[in-house]
Amino acid sequence: MKIFHTSDLHLGRRRLDGRLPDEDLADAFGFIADQAIDEKADVFVLAGDLFDRPQVEPPNLRQAQEILQRLKDAKIPVVAIEGNHDKAFIHSGDPTWVRFLADDNLMMLLQPEFDGEGAILNPWDSESRKGAFVDIDGVRFVGAGYLGAATPNKVRQILEKLEPEKTHLMLLHAGPDYFVGEGGGFSRDDLKAIESAVCYLALGHIHKPMLHGEWACNPGSPENCDLREVGYDFDRQGEKTGRGYAVLEVDLKNADKPKSLEIRSNPRRPCHRLELDCTPFGNKLKNGSQAFVDASVKSIKAAKVTEDSVVELQLTGKLNLNRIALDIPVAAEEICEAGKVFAVSIEMSGLNVDSDISTIGDETEGVSRESLERNAIRGLVDGENLWGLDSEQKAFANLFFELKEAVQEKANADQLAEKLINSPLVGKIAYSIANPPMASVDEDAEPELAAETSAVSEGNAEPETELFHLE
Repeated sequence: MKIFHTSDLHLGRRRLDGRLPDEDLADAFGFIADQAIDEKADVFVLAGDLFDRPQVEPPNLRQAQEILQRLKDAKIPVVAIEGNHDKAFIHSGDPTWVRFLADDNLMMLLQPEFDGEGAILNPWDSESRKGAFVDIDGVRFVGAGYLGAATPNKVRQILEKLEPEKTHLMLLHAGPDYFVGEGGGFSRDDLKAIESAVCYLALGHIHKPMLHGEWACNPGSPENCDLREVGYDFDRQGEKTGRGYAVLEVDLKNADKPKSLEIRSNPRRPCHRLELDCTPFGNKLKNGSQAFVDASVKSIKAAKVTEDSVVELQLTGKLNLNRIALDIPVAAEEICEAGKVFAVSIEMSGLNVDSDISTIGDETEGVSRESLERNAIRGLVDGENLWGLDSEQKAFANLFFELKEAVQEKANADQLAEKLINSPLVGKIAYSIANPPMASVDEDAEPELAAETSAVSEGNAEPETELFHLE
């Protein structure tokens, strides 16, 4: 059996204040569906977050309908679960637009029920269009969906109801606890329990591609929901890696794990992150803004990016805001037009700004409040000991600013959690905690403590590694 697995399509996502088109996300979904059709897949799996929010705009609903209809016409069943973005509230029973698509016979939406005695796993019913599992050609697909903070407990309740003689494929919208950070992740012990009961675990929720033991997989987001996700195209060694969808084959004669599993990449809008040192023109009294625009355009042309590209300019160096009035949105628009690219985003958290934030008057007229706030946050971060992450001040300051903005825009807990999930800092923090800086050995210390410290320093004790790794 050949299975295509994707997740986190986020149709309707508003990116760069609407400057990037919705069609990018639909094109990614459509490409994966067409690949499944071309390769005659037996099943198409959607592991949550088909839509970016519960209130779906008509064009985005139409995008989903048209692509799902292509799969239906090709007689490829679509098995799906809801993600946290598909529902208004985690435990809400209100109908969603994903449920609407299921009722329209475009997918099988799997949802378990729970009571005081545990999970209730009802078989899929073609009339009510409801159920927790469905059997297709000898494989039992079990939906868990997004379970929030109750994920570990409820997943184990589901596992208790699985029939040992069946070959199970589970759909779960969750990530490892060290990466999620919201109390709803799974641990190594949870993974061991799942592995003993299922052939394959189809994951969503984390936009970064992840593999575990060739039997559990999150293929990552097919399109960049945030420009930072560009980094997810590369592994820790800087090598290109697959992201967007997974293709697996299951052999029922040997179904302990998939016969083969591969994460593939789909085409997506090109994104480039370029650094620009503002020091040479950052202290000019005259034409400072134009010098900045000219230097940005020169940097873009030197990179030879294509006209359909998105460019994030990461500003570094020193900029004197008392001498140069810089309107960031206007500058981005000018750079975009002169550089002949699709869109430009300007990231200022790496700047060393020479300005007195407490005295905002005529001298700083034209300077955005965002610029001042970002650099105030950066100043606070620079004053802290980051315990092994001292090279990440810029990233921390950027994350804190975005969280502040999200709170001001009345983002809910799930939206705030997603910003944390998508940050590469989460994995780095987990690694730093698991591998703290080595303490020196005190010759007067207790023998057992000294021996333990010495063993680690000599490489005789292995540090804890991540649950998942990039292939």
